Amino acid sequence: MKRQLRDESELREALIEQLAYLLQEIAALEQVIDLIPEPLQGVRPVPEEPSVRETYGILVAADEQVFLPAVQALEAGVAEALPLPDDRALQTVEDWNAYPLPKILERLQRSRQELVSRLQKTPSELWECKVPCGEASWDLYQYVYFIIQHDTELLRALAYRLHGAYLPGKPRPTF
Repeated sequence: MKRQLRDESELREALIEQLAYLLQEIAALEQVIDLIPEPLQGVRPVPEEPSVRETYGILVAADEQVFLPAVQALEAGVAEALPLPDDRALQTVEDWNAYPLPKILERLQRSRQELVSRLQKTPSELWECKVPCGEASWDLYQYVYFIIQHDTELLRALAYRLHGAYLPGKPRPTF
């Protein structure tokens, strides 16, 4: 039994650490943000894909309006379901392109730090509570893992787009 408790504790710590990794990525991004020209930060590569600012705005809105309230409801014992984000709706919940990217990143740091802090304080027994989520019932371990995957998918898509984009000062690819 003690091994299982330690494993669960280690799993919680690992998930929270991975969730907090976004804070390190933001800090690193702030050092190179000037490499993305201002006009390109707010342009959608194609109409259905978010701009750079909208991508980070989706992450802000997901933390502020979906994930943090879900954890708070779980802690208060009033969570009827764990909501999943609607990225299309979060993309337009605010005009993210109207904000400078550094301000969006600052807001993301605050919201993610609040989420991480809240999860660090969440009692271990609440991590095991099963709550409806979509078509299944998830515990907090599964929900936090989903948040990590959500971050990863949004940022991976953005990274692929930026990698393939021609940015001033970056050599054009030769084939």
